[in-house]
Amino acid sequence: MNPDTYAALYGPGRPAARRRGTEVAVVAGVLAGVLWAMALLVLACLGFLTLWAEADVGPTDGIPLRWVPIVLAIAAVPIGLLCTPAVRRLTIAVRALVTGLATFLTVIGLAVWTFVHS
Repeated sequence: MNPDTYAALYGPGRPAARRRGTEVAVVAGVLAGVLWAMALLVLACLGFLTLWAEADVGPTDGIPLRWVPIVLAIAAVPIGLLCTPAVRRLTIAVRALVTGLATFLTVIGLAVWTFVHS
């Protein structure tokens, strides 16, 4: 047997290389989940308050159509962001964090605008 092969197979143990970035991915994933949950919660509350306000005025025929472009614009924010090359180069956890942050800020802006103009 070749001495180099023997040393490689049965020599002193080498510590395994540590995977880098796992802590960052976990933190980014948790933060992304929190941001997405808060954005969806605020959006659901806004929708409930809008339907309640419409029902308070009188009989309604369903969801007010003026909210359709707003909801489509909110959905277009993360989709448009995911199509950019800079975001596509990021890891999946960081992508979720970036899109969650953009969506959260958009929804919070919509909530502030709604309460200022109501």
